[in-house]
Amino acid sequence: MHTALVLVFVVGIDLSTSTPAPTPPGEGKVMNVTAVDPNAVAREVQKLKTAEQAKQREADRKVKEAEQRREKEEQALEKLKTEKESIKREKEVENQKLEEEKQRLEQEKEQVVKEKQQAEQEKRQALAEKKKLEEQKKVEDQKKVAQQKKKADEEAKKKAEEEAKKKAEEEAKKKAADEAQKKADEKKKAAEDKKKADDAKKQADAKRKASEAKALADELAAEEAELASANQSKSDMSELARYAGVLTRQVTSNFVAPDLNSQLKCTLQVRMIASGEVVEARVIKSSGNTTFDRQAELAVRKASPLPVPDNPRLLQQIVTQGISFEFDPSGIN
Repeated sequence: MHTALVLVFVVGIDLSTSTPAPTPPGEGKVMNVTAVDPNAVAREVQKLKTAEQAKQREADRKVKEAEQRREKEEQALEKLKTEKESIKREKEVENQKLEEEKQRLEQEKEQVVKEKQQAEQEKRQALAEKKKLEEQKKVEDQKKVAQQKKKADEEAKKKAEEEAKKKAEEEAKKKAADEAQKKADEKKKAAEDKKKADDAKKQADAKRKASEAKALADELAAEEAELASANQSKSDMSELARYAGVLTRQVTSNFVAPDLNSQLKCTLQVRMIASGEVVEARVIKSSGNTTFDRQAELAVRKASPLPVPDNPRLLQQIVTQGISFEFDPSGIN
């Protein structure tokens, strides 16, 4: 199109509709050509050239922008790939830690089971000893009853013999019989007194043994309650330590570390409601740096609401008393 336009300007064909003059016979037809201004042609050519250069520059600009966009996209993809690999490594480390924590808890659980089994065995032994003592007491009581019965039978037999002898010799030996009767009464009274004393002693022994058995049972119950309390305290400490680690990780994710010594740490006291909303956060053991302590308290409030333990009893304890934990952001991977 550009070439045709140049030809039009150069040749200047007259396309007017006026009727040409008759051509003399024998002469060829001559084209009517109009003279064109060379400067105008040069200007048009320059204008076209300028337009072409502008189009070329625009095309170059778009190509350059496309390359820049491609480079940015490649950089973004590379950054995303790096972040993905970093997240994967962090997840692997976290999984390893969780597995180690699981193994540790399993070991503690096995230890608690062993201690409980040992306590149950000791309890069974104590109950067996108690039963053995009761059986021995029963045998001794039966033996004493038999001895008492034998003694009573002997006394009855002796008394019958004395009465028979007394009847046989009643008239001749009335005075002697009276004396013998008196002696017999005194002996009977002494036997009755002795029997009462023996019965009182037996009752005292029975009462003492029952008291000792009850004391032993109470001691065993107290030891069992103390063992259960110790096991519960140990379990609570383990769960609170794990929960403190969860709090430290969440607070660290909201912690803006100042340009200070990275080994700084402090102890935080946190109070919250049952939903995990933070009511109070304050440093109870300073790191020695006011800026670090202030950022730690601020990170706790930013992390609100905090996760809460699944154990309702521990949750109630934390809501009532609060929880303190050491905040060490350098120890979190």
